[in-house]
Amino acid sequence: MKGDTTVGQRVAICFVAGVVGALAVVLSSHVLFQLGLVVDGPIPLPVAFEAPGIYRPLFWGGLWGIPFGLLIKSVWSRRYLFGIAYFIAPILATFLFFLPMNGAGYFGLEQAGPMFPLTIVLVNVPFGIVTTLVASAIIGKNP
Repeated sequence: MKGDTTVGQRVAICFVAGVVGALAVVLSSHVLFQLGLVVDGPIPLPVAFEAPGIYRPLFWGGLWGIPFGLLIKSVWSRRYLFGIAYFIAPILATFLFFLPMNGAGYFGLEQAGPMFPLTIVLVNVPFGIVTTLVASAIIGKNP
């Protein structure tokens, strides 16, 4: 894009970038599964490519792209570092809110062993990186 973007444009761009980042997470779940690095737990892995299983992570990836879009202008000069660290926000929400809310306990440890949180972290690492790369490619030089 040429010129500066509006907040709404950045949010829309980062929603789409978050969906692509979530697709990278789905792909990484399959790669790690094939490598034998996935353990059983309350989140079924690998994530299904078929409907309806694929829709949930893509939708949530887009939603997590929205705050990324709100913040990207302020971190633009360090956006890649920010993107690498950004995957921590959805992981913490999963570990400290969504899993306990669904009866799996904090970090999913009531339904899985201690390797489960590490598996989830490894599967989700690509989210922030891919989201940042896609957003940067669409936005261009000036957010």
